[in-house]
Amino acid sequence: MSFFTDDYIEQVRNANDIVELIGEHVQLRRSGRNFLGLCPFHAEKTPSFSVSPEKQMYYCFGCHASGTVFNFVMETAKISFPEAVRTLAMRANIPLPEAAPKSKEAQAKQKERQLLYRVNQWAAEYFHNQLRQPEAKEAREYLARRGISVALVEKMKLGYAPDGWTNLVAAAERGRVPIAPLVKLGLIAPRQQDGYYDRFRARLMIPIADERGRIVAFGGRVLDHSLPKYLNSPESALFDKGRLLFGLHYANSFIRKAGNAVLVEGYMDCLSAWQFGIGNVVASLGTALTSAQARLLKRYTNQVILCYDADGSGIRAALRGLDLLLKAGLQVRVATLPNGQDPDDCLRQKGAEYFLREILEKAQPVVDFQLAMLRREYDLNTVEGKSQFVAAASALLATLDNEVAKIAYAQQIAYELQVPESAVLAELAKHGQASRPYLRDKLGNSRNTTRSVEHATVAQPDPILRGYQIAEDKLLNLIISNQVEGRELLLSWQALDAYAYPADRELVSLLLKELQEEQVLDGRRLLERVDNPEITERLAQVMWTENIELEKAAVVARDCLDKLKHLAINQSIAAVQEKLRLEKDSDERKQLLQQLQELLEMQKGMRH
Repeated sequence: MSFFTDDYIEQVRNANDIVELIGEHVQLRRSGRNFLGLCPFHAEKTPSFSVSPEKQMYYCFGCHASGTVFNFVMETAKISFPEAVRTLAMRANIPLPEAAPKSKEAQAKQKERQLLYRVNQWAAEYFHNQLRQPEAKEAREYLARRGISVALVEKMKLGYAPDGWTNLVAAAERGRVPIAPLVKLGLIAPRQQDGYYDRFRARLMIPIADERGRIVAFGGRVLDHSLPKYLNSPESALFDKGRLLFGLHYANSFIRKAGNAVLVEGYMDCLSAWQFGIGNVVASLGTALTSAQARLLKRYTNQVILCYDADGSGIRAALRGLDLLLKAGLQVRVATLPNGQDPDDCLRQKGAEYFLREILEKAQPVVDFQLAMLRREYDLNTVEGKSQFVAAASALLATLDNEVAKIAYAQQIAYELQVPESAVLAELAKHGQASRPYLRDKLGNSRNTTRSVEHATVAQPDPILRGYQIAEDKLLNLIISNQVEGRELLLSWQALDAYAYPADRELVSLLLKELQEEQVLDGRRLLERVDNPEITERLAQVMWTENIELEKAAVVARDCLDKLKHLAINQSIAAVQEKLRLEKDSDERKQLLQQLQELLEMQKGMRH
């Protein structure tokens, strides 16, 4: 079995946290956002090997080894990529495919997925355009009442499904969009007899994207009091709601900047938070939180604030989600909203400053929240109520690993109930030592290998080109991190034929090919698949740099491209000057001088 689908590979990659994996082989200590240790690939006394939990990759500043969990296993165990996939699948208890699909079948499946992505993108554009039409007035007024700006509507491509049974079907027929993918995606459905009908009608349409920004489904909200209030796309080859977090493709940079993620229930809560400038918010799509969603969050942050609705169902959902988040290794706090409110209500009534200061900053640690919920269940004014509360609280405290925390909480409960501390401690002792086993499979003894520094190729940049190199680094980082529309910039850059780094000529072509095939770039996927060490080293350097703030991305991208246009002109001037130095023919020299004059005028124009 040597072939795995891209979906299977991504599932295995997401299930293996890189810090945990490498920590089984290398002693790591936290250093800022990353972890630092001695490089396993070359001999060193001062740690230069860095592991990023956010980017889920490693990079050595000494020998320039880099990669993902797959690269690490391939290097340390000296095995192939398929063998590394199998090793990590077994480590994460993910069943191996029963049989490797034939290459033609796999290619057909991949081609179908690409078609589904394109059809979803077409549908998103269709719904977005419909929102501008006169019949969408009610939808626009609804968004205005909810405080959603035109700018956010445009950024998130919000749309409208017009009332009627065949609007989308007719649009697909006019645009020669195939019907079969629309059926598979749940956008239309077959009639009992002939023809098809639209599944979403008279609804505000909210595109649901995966973490790479590809549209995989839609959420539709009614504009009246009809039911169901919210209607999501059915699950499909692209959409598994238990493995997605709404808005993660937008929020991930804000999460990294804030150092935490705020988890809400619905997409309107998300949109409202973003509108108020709180970008580190994602939603669980209104469903019960899953372990896959918790692991997904762990890849971007170690800290999560749960901010669910203040009603009974919201509190129950928060309690269910706590254990999953804790088991994923996340530090969790719970934000308490005023009775009867959801985050959207609170933001619109109280504003962002109140929400940040009084709700998020005052979020309770998990145990405090759980104890607060227990207090609601018992009458603490009676002996029986106090006894039942202490018993329930002791069972909760027994699950804590920290003995000091247990004692501190026991003292707090004793003071609150005005009972002897020894009585609470005695109740706690009845429950013994509870354990929280977080077992993981081991890879076994890795064959520790060395990678000589002298074999690493480190290009020493020419100081004159440093400004252009910085621009090139920024542009690549923006494109690879999907913060800007990469295709147009890559095509413009390729046309310039000007590169501060020689390796970037080939890298730009590779990125264009990847965009054409996959629609969205995934730097980690490229690190795992590219065989050219020079390209992978360059790619890792770019990916390791700090991401540029999302609000500045488009402006920075254009500035970088302008800088590289300047480089192209300078290179052209140098080439013409060299030809002039060697050319003896007067007519040829005249043409070269004219060409040089035009280039100098262009250079002069760029300075102003």
